[in-house]
Amino acid sequence: MLSKNREHNKQSFYKYMPASTAKIVLQNKTLRWSSPVEFNDPFDVPRELAFDVTPKEIQCEIVDKFIQLIRNPPERIDDLPSKVQVIINAVKKAGDRKLEDELVNGLIDELNQAKESSPALEEFQEKWRKLIPELRILCLSEYHDKASMWFHYADKYKGAVLEVVCNDSLDSAWLAAKKMRYPEKKPDVYTAEGWANFIFMPQQRSIEQIIELATYTKSPDWKYEDEWRVSTSMGLSDSGTISDYPLAVEEFGNLYLGPLVSDSDRDKLIELARAFPNMTVFDTYIGMSREFKFVEIAS
Repeated sequence: MLSKNREHNKQSFYKYMPASTAKIVLQNKTLRWSSPVEFNDPFDVPRELAFDVTPKEIQCEIVDKFIQLIRNPPERIDDLPSKVQVIINAVKKAGDRKLEDELVNGLIDELNQAKESSPALEEFQEKWRKLIPELRILCLSEYHDKASMWFHYADKYKGAVLEVVCNDSLDSAWLAAKKMRYPEKKPDVYTAEGWANFIFMPQQRSIEQIIELATYTKSPDWKYEDEWRVSTSMGLSDSGTISDYPLAVEEFGNLYLGPLVSDSDRDKLIELARAFPNMTVFDTYIGMSREFKFVEIAS
């Protein structure tokens, strides 16, 4: 029976890691979830929101959007913030062009007098700064045979790749994994217009969308990773910027040893793998075709 938390049809994912990490994972039966501050790419999850735009640019977009709502109020306004709903309702009931002109002129005057800083935006940015260390993200790959991933994340072919199984009966955390998106166009968190759209959403929905965009999108440069992610917040007993969360034995799949793994690491990992009934260990070779070949190690 499929778990109600399943978000995809994948049967498993893969985690690239150095041999030293693989030994810890197998010994402790845990995987490390990290805050974005631990990531190797500082451009991954933005540390600062709206750093590409100024508060003044955002205010201009907000005023433009507000004027459009005043001049052409939509039929449905229940998806707007409550304060905006009150103003738009008043405009719709009055049906007074003079009132519209007064509101528009008032907005323009406010914009002309606005400072270059925005207390509301600064408050939101401060909340984001506090949230980032509390996020916990597990990064996984869709494939176990990516040369670039072996090089960057598995200690230049000296490490290993662990398969983690999507077990519905155990409600595995990675049943909720989402595939990363690599848009050519920058997400809304990088534009003044996008921020205006967020501000005209109910607050909870705007926060959820910002977290979604910041966490599950990366620049096209990283598309080769075919990455999937699971995200959550740190638990009450957690501290710092990393958390090691346990796995059930049934959630461990196969283990692939790097083509340059040392003999001592290879022997130790094969020994540790015996504790996992569903785990088959493979040696990895690179042939003349420059493709990986995986050969099962006899138990």
